[in-house]
Amino acid sequence: MKMQMRQELQETRKQGTPMHPLKIYRMQDMNGMIDVPYHWQETVEILWMQKGELNLRIKEVNYTGKRNDIFYVNPRELHGMQAKTQDCLYFAFVFPMSWLQFAQADEVNEKYIRPLAELTAHITTYLSPEANSPAISILQEIYEWYESSEEGVWLGIKANLLRFYHYMYQNHMVSFQEKDNSAHMQLLLDISQYINLHCAEKLSLEKLGGEFHMSPKYFSDYFKKHFSRGFTDYLTAVRIEKAKKLLLETDWNMELIAQQTGFSGSSYFIRAFRKSLHMTPAQYRKSFIV
Repeated sequence: MKMQMRQELQETRKQGTPMHPLKIYRMQDMNGMIDVPYHWQETVEILWMQKGELNLRIKEVNYTGKRNDIFYVNPRELHGMQAKTQDCLYFAFVFPMSWLQFAQADEVNEKYIRPLAELTAHITTYLSPEANSPAISILQEIYEWYESSEEGVWLGIKANLLRFYHYMYQNHMVSFQEKDNSAHMQLLLDISQYINLHCAEKLSLEKLGGEFHMSPKYFSDYFKKHFSRGFTDYLTAVRIEKAKKLLLETDWNMELIAQQTGFSGSSYFIRAFRKSLHMTPAQYRKSFIV
C-alpha cells in the first residue's frame, strides 16, 4: 500500500530547519488531555506556562507549573508533562544549542555557550515568575518576533536567546559539572529510547526485562519508580502520541495507523485513543482540518 503524506496539514512557516532552527509549540488540548510521556531529546526545551496547571517530571523531580512559570529542560534530560487542569496552556521553545555557537572561538562561545552545548554546564530547571520577570519579557519578545513577518525577525530571535543566557549567567542559574554519565541515568535514557523506537512492536515486561538484564518483576518496579507511571500505561501513551502525529500528517486509515503504532487492531486503537483524549481518532483528525 502506498503511503502518502497530507500536504495540506504541513506548516507553511519555515521553522525547525537549518535556516530557522527554533520552533515554538503552542501546547493546548481542547479537552485538557495533554499527556507527553517521559522522553528526552538532544535539543533545548524552554516551557513557558500561560494558564492553567501542568504536572511535570524532569530528571525524576516532580513540579506543578502555573501561569508565567518557566521550566528549562537541558539536552538529554528526561522529562514528561500532563495537564492538571482543562485550561492548561504553555509554549514550548525548542532549538539546538549548537545554533548559538560561533564559527570563530571567542570568550562568549568558549566560556558560556560551548559548556551548555557540551553539557558541562546546566541551566536550573525551575524559574519562578517572581524571580524571573526579565526572562519572561525576553521570551515574550521572542514569541512576538516568531509570529512576525518583518525583515530581520530571526536576527531578533537569536539576539534575544543570547540575552536569555546572559540573564541566566548573571543571576547564577547555571551550574558547572561533568557530563552526567552515571549508569543509572544512562539506563533511563536507553529504556526511553528503546520504547520510542520499538513501540510498534509487541513489547512486554518479559521482553524489556530481558533487553535490560532484569527480571520482569524487577523491571516493572524499577520502571514505575523512575518513570512515575506503570509500563503498560506509559507504552500506551507513547503509542497514542505517535498515532496523533500520523493522524495529522498522513491520510492513513485507522487500521494502518493501529498497525504502525503497535495496537492490536483498529477497534482497540479507537477505544484506547478515546479513553485518553475523550474523542475518537477521526474526531481528532477532523478538529485540525480547517
